[in-house]
Amino acid sequence: MQGLDSSTIKGISLGVLASLIWGSWPVFSKVASLQHLSPVDIVTLRFIVSGVLLLPILVYQAVKLKYLFSKGLLLAIGAGAPYAYLATTGITYSSSAHFGAIGPSTMLVFSTLGSIFLFKEKISLVRGLGISLILAGVVLIASRSFGDGSEINHAVLMGDLMFVGCGALWASFTLFSKYWKIPSWVATAMVSVVSGIACIPFTAQVVQEVPWDLILQHGFYQGVLAAIVALYCYARSVSYLGASRGAIFAALVPPVALVLGVIILGETINLIESVGLTAVCVGMLFALGLIRMPIIKSRAV
Repeated sequence: MQGLDSSTIKGISLGVLASLIWGSWPVFSKVASLQHLSPVDIVTLRFIVSGVLLLPILVYQAVKLKYLFSKGLLLAIGAGAPYAYLATTGITYSSSAHFGAIGPSTMLVFSTLGSIFLFKEKISLVRGLGISLILAGVVLIASRSFGDGSEINHAVLMGDLMFVGCGALWASFTLFSKYWKIPSWVATAMVSVVSGIACIPFTAQVVQEVPWDLILQHGFYQGVLAAIVALYCYARSVSYLGASRGAIFAALVPPVALVLGVIILGETINLIESVGLTAVCVGMLFALGLIRMPIIKSRAV
């Protein structure tokens, strides 16, 4: 760390922590499903806990109910209970490594495309190359669902398609937040509170059917670490490093999910999937503007 000031060190440390939490989310959600927690159980634990903890933010900001159940509802569809339910259901069909690669990368693609139409953003050649690499990588990763070519693994394919849907949903959250210029903490609180309200009817069932040790374990991870701490760490990282350098930690999510999936779940990945994962990671670096093509200046003859 020699040569780095304290702010940079703090920014890097917080960014890495955010990447570790987000990258481990599909792995621990898969662990929860293996412990016989249903997607409804996982989603309920996540948003009941985070909704209660983040409600004071909405009270402090004096967010009106009409905004909570209009704009907040649309944000919650994108990043709240529907997103989490689709993701946790997809993980039961496919692998956590597939979600770690497909979910964040397709979100970036959909967000970029949405920005073109909504905000008239111009896409540079480098970002276009990044999107192309991401799409190629996703296709390679999803190729596992086709097995040896003679038989399609419909379960894996279904899970991977759900992950693409997750990317589209989260992109809508990103685009709406930007369009309405809602601060990140307020947007997150709205998502958690609206989703928490939607999960209230399932709370009694979760408490009755899920052992208390699992409720505490996954309630803390899902509702505190994944929903709150990761966002705080990422936001603070960006404040220390700036948006461009802070964005690089999003590109760490796929490899983190892969490594943890192999270590914790014993998942395997073949050569084609490895190439696809590499393409996704490199594509994200290009799409985030973290790798730039050299400008070659012509010399006068």
